[in-house]
Amino acid sequence: MTEFIHKPYNTVYVRDMIKMSLDDLLSMMSTLESGIAYWADGVIFASFAMTDSEELAKKEIQGETYLDKIVFAKYEKYTKTAKLSTNIEINILNVQTSHLYRNLVAWLKTQPIWNE
Repeated sequence: MTEFIHKPYNTVYVRDMIKMSLDDLLSMMSTLESGIAYWADGVIFASFAMTDSEELAKKEIQGETYLDKIVFAKYEKYTKTAKLSTNIEINILNVQTSHLYRNLVAWLKTQPIWNE
């Protein structure tokens, strides 16, 4: 039988954090191919990985990953969709049960940008 092992990342490096208004974040998401934002613990966000490379793939195997940026906005209550001021609707995926994303949001809330 196949053995399955869950091994979370040891380290996630974040190159940039961008706090946005909800409307700006949703507007940006509407222009992307996937167009889905994530929600956990009162934050709506999207993360963008660095461009793949052989070196980054080796780091992934070692338990490290790099995010080019995280864009986020405060969004207290989860809803399945959110509307822009222009009435365009964006899907929101509830990732509250993900330890990784809950830890990411908890970390974001400790950063100086959170209170800006």
